Parts: sequence; C-alpha cells; structure tokens
Amino acid sequence: VETFEKRFAEYIGVDYALAVSNGTVALDLALKALGITSGDEVLVPDFTFIATANAVLFQGAKPVFVDIDPVSLNIDPAKIEQKITEKTRAILPVVIFGNPAGLDKVCEIADRHNLPVIEDSCEGLGSILGPKKVGSFGTMSVFGFYPNKQITTGEGGMILTDDDKLADACISLRNQGRSRM
Repeated sequence: VETFEKRFAEYIGVDYALAVSNGTVALDLALKALGITSGDEVLVPDFTFIATANAVLFQGAKPVFVDIDPVSLNIDPAKIEQKITEKTRAILPVVIFGNPAGLDKVCEIADRHNLPVIEDSCEGLGSILGPKKVGSFGTMSVFGFYPNKQITTGEGGMILTDDDKLADACISLRNQGRSRM
C-alpha cells in the first residue's frame, strides 16, 4: 500500500496520498481532518453523487448547494460567493465526468475567503487543467476506485494533500487513532 500511495502522490504532484476503503470514506476523513463539525456549512454542487452531501451530513454539518454551470456541469464559480456565510468552513467542488472546468476559479475564491477546498476528484483521474493535474488544486482531494471510475480496484479510495498536519490527521483517523507506524 505504501508504495502505491507514494507513486499516486508523485503522479498527481502532491506530497501525500493515503489509501482508504472508498471515495466516501476519503471525503469523510478529509472533512474530519479539517475539523468540520456540527453547525458548520460546506458548499457543494447541486449536481453530484449523494455521497458528497452525505459526507458533510456525517459530520453534523450542513451541505449548502450551489448551482452548477449548465455547460461544464460543475459548481458555478460565479454562484459561490453569494452562498458563503459566517458558518461556511469549506468548499467541496466535484470534477464531474472528468471535466475540471472552473476548478482553478473555485480555488481562487476559496483563497480570498480563507476557506479550504476539498476536491472530489473521484471521476477526474488523469484530467488536467492548465499545467496541473486534477487532485493537486485543493487543500485536499479525494479519489475513488469504484467499478464506474477510470481505474478500479473493486473498491478503494485515496486522500491527497500537501499539508503535513492534515496527512497525519487522516493517517490517525483511518487507523483507529494510531499515528504512522
């Protein structure tokens, strides 16, 4: 597993890749690592697989749905700022059908508002926007390897980040509270 994680991180261009059981667990652990909890809000696109909103609900937080761009089918960056409130703690864009359109703009908006971005890249493996690969834009990103994805392991998921503390938190969360061994 460790070798696969290292190679996956190198392929995407991030420091850490952490294998988990599936993409939903990856979302769950990423939100937990960021400290998302009851009373918080997370912006999500209104067109996505239900696991995106469910992962937010698992934290006791509220998914706030943002309209999508009718061409890309991704979260519409022009609609994000009107949904940000004092309770907003993160933005969770989804790369729909491998199309990363607007992901860079989402990250720019998040930076302006000091919000982390969790890229749901479960459908985006191999996609590129400008010089960057999908999975390298956000504070964290997640991939899934379910049978309907670009590559499959029957199940499986991956959390990616460049942040040492978030990587350590996810390692601990996936390992019943134990740190790296």
